[in-house]
Amino acid sequence: MSTDATQVMTTPNSMTSPPNGAWMTMLDGILLILLGVLLVIPSETAHDMLIRSLGILLCAAAVTVGARLWMSTKSRNFGPIAWLACIVPFVIGVILLIWPKESLDAIAITIGVVVLIRGIIETSIGLANRNQRGWEFRLVRGLVTIALGIFFMAFQSWAAYLLLILLGIDLISRGATGVSIAKQLRKHQ
Repeated sequence: MSTDATQVMTTPNSMTSPPNGAWMTMLDGILLILLGVLLVIPSETAHDMLIRSLGILLCAAAVTVGARLWMSTKSRNFGPIAWLACIVPFVIGVILLIWPKESLDAIAITIGVVVLIRGIIETSIGLANRNQRGWEFRLVRGLVTIALGIFFMAFQSWAAYLLLILLGIDLISRGATGVSIAKQLRKHQ
């Protein structure tokens, strides 16, 4: 390889230079903040739109995976389980498109069951480790997690919106962190 080719390969271009990385981090942060605000606003139409958008994304991803499987020369060796990787997301996407409100309630129930099981496991780990320091914290955390799981299952309509609000708050905080990191990157350049 000549010296000129080596210089070209080692010289950073405008697409990978740190200033553009800072701008991309800033853009990512701003988009996360906007999505978080959309989730925090208590609007049923906004939540339906979000669930339907998720359904469209799942259907598109399933079609893409299915097309790649179909075009693959090795697809003849795949069993029916591999085809489920595109069928199941497509079916879930269609369900989200047709029944967004019911899908949100089903998500809340599923998360409630998962949180309840996790709480039971955390509580049992806390009780099993009573001879170790900090076992009380694990026990209390497990009991709070159990209560949260029961809350999600008992108050499904509230739980679904609470989940969206918590997700919105999380996205806003992640977006603000991304914007802050981008500002620091730009300042150090």
